Amino acid sequence: MADYVITGATSGIGLATRQTLEKQGHTVYNIDYKDGDFTADLSRPEGRLAAVDAVKKAFPEGIDGFISNAGVGPLASAKMIFALNYFAGVQLAEGLRPLLAKKKGNCVFTASNTVSQPSVRPDWVDMLTNTMDEERSLEIAADIPPELGAFAYASSKHALARWVRRVSGAWATEGMRVNAVDPGNTTTPMTQSMSPEQMDMALLIPIPTRYGTRTFLDAQEIANGIVFLASPQASGINGIILFVDGGIDALLRSERF
Repeated sequence: MADYVITGATSGIGLATRQTLEKQGHTVYNIDYKDGDFTADLSRPEGRLAAVDAVKKAFPEGIDGFISNAGVGPLASAKMIFALNYFAGVQLAEGLRPLLAKKKGNCVFTASNTVSQPSVRPDWVDMLTNTMDEERSLEIAADIPPELGAFAYASSKHALARWVRRVSGAWATEGMRVNAVDPGNTTTPMTQSMSPEQMDMALLIPIPTRYGTRTFLDAQEIANGIVFLASPQASGINGIILFVDGGIDALLRSERF
């Protein structure tokens, strides 16, 4: 059985992923801001460093997988979005890389199907991925108004997907894989608090696999994709951005793949 480290597994997609892995007999170590095996504020560098140290102490022989799932939605501030959705995942992966290398493990990131949508700001994506300067990026993010939260969110997830693609080749030469899952609208505590107006906006384009209903995808459907990519069954898959969105991306971008 394998040893997995996951962030944000107290609820939602992370919880479904953790429970699925545990049912398969694996050990799962949850890092979250509450009720985790290790509690940390991953939006801050010191929280990430403490989390990495805790994992090193818990798994000195290495880990089989790191699942980066912690994140916030478009209603959070741009500073929090960039810090948690992008910098936290990347820095934790790099910090845990020596432990992953010991077992030829893999990383799976939870991104979003917004990575391919017009709300992505290329200049913000370039800022995040090309400079890797968190302090300066968050200074700029402080001036992004709340009404552009959806743009900050999509850009943070696009940046994460770009990072996955960029490093996948280098990580593979050390025997490790790096992939991402891009969920569509999913029933989680975050989306269950949406107003009727927000729900109408989210369902403006119906989810093909949910056509005729006013429902989102289930967290378990996303977890199934994550668990697969983290498993030995996906040994030939590296650097992929797997859309688990009921067909929305294919509907909007049928000519691109």
